[in-house]
Amino acid sequence: QVITLPTGERIERHPDTVLIVTTNSDYAGCRDMNQSIISRMDLLYDIEAPELTTMVKRVMNITGYTDDQTATKMAIVVRDIAERCRQTMITDGSCGMRELKSWIQSTMVTNDPYESALSTIISSASADPDNRAELISSCLQAQFSER
Repeated sequence: QVITLPTGERIERHPDTVLIVTTNSDYAGCRDMNQSIISRMDLLYDIEAPELTTMVKRVMNITGYTDDQTATKMAIVVRDIAERCRQTMITDGSCGMRELKSWIQSTMVTNDPYESALSTIISSASADPDNRAELISSCLQAQFSER
């Protein structure tokens, strides 16, 4: 309840303090939480990835994008890429809500979801050209065709 700064000053915790800790425990580059920290928590919640409809609503609210059919197709691609990466052990990138948001924002500029996907979700999912080609053929092209 007290922290001592390097200067020697002691700061006491305010009685109304609430501490919230978040982590992406299954995210590439993240380490497991230290057990001594976990044991000091009063409540622990595991929150799963949102449902597809929730993803679409959130990203449309954030970006102002209005085409719910295209946004839904885009969310399906993001979900499928994330699952494909898990299945095939592609671990050098990420594909989730932030990447979906970037993809939609790029599409709002280009009006071309396929081309925008190449420089957002595909390039974020992996740096390996073979992995990228596989994700394009197995996930992206199922919803969007190359123009």
